[in-house]
Amino acid sequence: MNYSTLIILGIFAVSIFSISSIASAETSAKSTNFEKTTLVEFTNNDASEIQTVRMWLGKDSGEFKSFKSEKGWTGTKTPQGVLVFSTSDPLGSGESVKFGIKTEVEGPGINWKTVDSAGNELAVGKVLPSQTSTPPPPPPQDNIATPTPKMGGATFRVIPESPKTGDTVRIVGDGFPPKTVFKFTIDDQPLEDIQTDEEGHVSGTAKIPITKQADRVDFYLVDKQGNKKTISIRITQAEQVAAPQNTKKLTVDQSTSIAEPGEKVSASGTGKPGSSIKITTKDPTGVKLYEAVIPVDNQGNWSHETVVPLDAPLGTRQVEFSDGLDTITKSFSVSISKTINIHSSKTRYEPGDKFAFNGTAKPNQSLQIVITDPIGKEIFSDILDLDESGTVDFEYQTTATSLKGTYVLFATQEDETEIVRVGLGATPGPQIIAKFDKLNYASSETAKITIQGPAKDRVSILIIDPGDKVKLTESIILGFDGNKVHDLILNEYKSGVYTAVIKHPQSEISIPFAIGLQTTTGNIIIQTTKPEYVPGNSILILGSTDDNAILSLEMIDPAGNVIKKKDIFSDKEGKFSDGTFRVPSDATEGIWILKAKSGSKFSESKFTVSGTMEKPFSISVDKTTAYLKGDLMKISGLGGGKEQSVIINIVDPKNIEAAQLLGSSTKDGRFQMLWTIPTDLESGKYTIKSKVGTQTAETTFDLQ
Repeated sequence: MNYSTLIILGIFAVSIFSISSIASAETSAKSTNFEKTTLVEFTNNDASEIQTVRMWLGKDSGEFKSFKSEKGWTGTKTPQGVLVFSTSDPLGSGESVKFGIKTEVEGPGINWKTVDSAGNELAVGKVLPSQTSTPPPPPPQDNIATPTPKMGGATFRVIPESPKTGDTVRIVGDGFPPKTVFKFTIDDQPLEDIQTDEEGHVSGTAKIPITKQADRVDFYLVDKQGNKKTISIRITQAEQVAAPQNTKKLTVDQSTSIAEPGEKVSASGTGKPGSSIKITTKDPTGVKLYEAVIPVDNQGNWSHETVVPLDAPLGTRQVEFSDGLDTITKSFSVSISKTINIHSSKTRYEPGDKFAFNGTAKPNQSLQIVITDPIGKEIFSDILDLDESGTVDFEYQTTATSLKGTYVLFATQEDETEIVRVGLGATPGPQIIAKFDKLNYASSETAKITIQGPAKDRVSILIIDPGDKVKLTESIILGFDGNKVHDLILNEYKSGVYTAVIKHPQSEISIPFAIGLQTTTGNIIIQTTKPEYVPGNSILILGSTDDNAILSLEMIDPAGNVIKKKDIFSDKEGKFSDGTFRVPSDATEGIWILKAKSGSKFSESKFTVSGTMEKPFSISVDKTTAYLKGDLMKISGLGGGKEQSVIINIVDPKNIEAAQLLGSSTKDGRFQMLWTIPTDLESGKYTIKSKVGTQTAETTFDLQ
């Protein structure tokens, strides 16, 4: 269903209004609903600009099935089911934006939060169906909260349902305003402060005073404005018996001390049978990050498991375990054990944009970079020599004619590979991406396959042997971040070339790997298909040697630097070929070498790189007199390089970019572009800045 259809359906839908958990929230939300499709519109009534809108469903409202955003907004769905919409052009005061959403159930309550460009929360709210379209609240009864108009259908209860004086009870509930502090009270006696979470859930504990008389009492949850929910419960008198000598005290026998975002963490221990343990995690400043109440079983044992959020900040925090009498504090750290951590500045780019990647890897070592296009063709490769900081920062320029779809970055250092997906003209698709840690293994080794795909999805792995028979079939579940490093034990595999086929309902990939291949003892022949190349050209390498032999290919520049290296193997007839080598766009003119090595044997093929600076790079326009608004301007260039991308930026008198043009140079290093001058530009002197590879040139023109 497209965005226009959502708007049309909204005309006939039931109106829904925003109920905010912040009384003074300056963001308003309204929506229209038809069956399982909802159109939500946010209006910014605040002075602060909105850059991010987050939406999530309650636990009984199913999941988001699909979504659609307006132009300029990018939407993603986190592994936890949260929709995150962001924009590079923040929503100003008085402006509105609409999002189309499809859900599993009809007319669900949708929680939302708006955030400014500095990451500050602006408003939090919940979009609920109108009162006429919701079921009436349940009638009052023991242990069920009585709804009040102030809090809609919010309810809570206590556990156990028939408490005694002196008991520690758990308070649980739903439907309350999110992130709101309530005072838990028995009759008029305040006991504990309890804060709801982002979805309006209540979870806390309190101890009934031992001095309380056995009778029917009223339990309240009261906010700061005096709004309250009430339940009436009869409590009984606790028996005055001596505590048994073997009563278990609070202990924490096992607790995870370090984990990565997306990993499971656990804790276990002992406590008083039938009681509960409150687990609270706080950051170094004392801000509460996480809280859970865990029951203790009849044997006095308890355990708890949760997942570290993918966006959890790195660092140390304190975890408190409390049974209401004793408190045990443990330290817990969130850190990254991976040595390569690279991210893209955006998940979606448009044709002509630059892919921008940054991050860190092992310092003072080289990092091999490979980028493949949507059909799996290698379009860029480089070897980065990192300094002592280990900082990774590089870009790849796309063109207006670049293929749209999902591009994949492979960053490899020693035996570790980081995989990053970005979209060009589209959001990155859910296809499977995989890479072995090397090409050839001994049968005593364990191969590691790095796999990336949709978070928490199941994928199957088939291993095809050299005789085209299925050697192994197994399935794995990807992690919460969509990644998985799978170990393949090879001790029962014979020598030869195998293929790993990794399948997902929406994608499939095949990767060859070898076991026990030896270096060649015969001669090696290697050649290129052309004797001369220009920067940016692809190189097809052909060669022959012994059959099923492992080889290493290297491309070396005139200064003796290895620009790219790759392992390959010959086929059953001794032939080998590779088309992934490319002359760098900033290549130095001169004689380059392609070397094939295998054991003590090697062979070289030389080729010439020319055309990097045949003539001084210059650009010009077709008039020496002033241009008029609406004129057609011809921009010409020469000498920047052969068959390379050309970027032209036109800057106005205030040094603000007025336009950007993209093109390419011809075989003789020339280019020409046409530009119609917009009629709304201001008069004055403009500058034209052009870049081809590493070369730049400028010229100016006057606009009347």
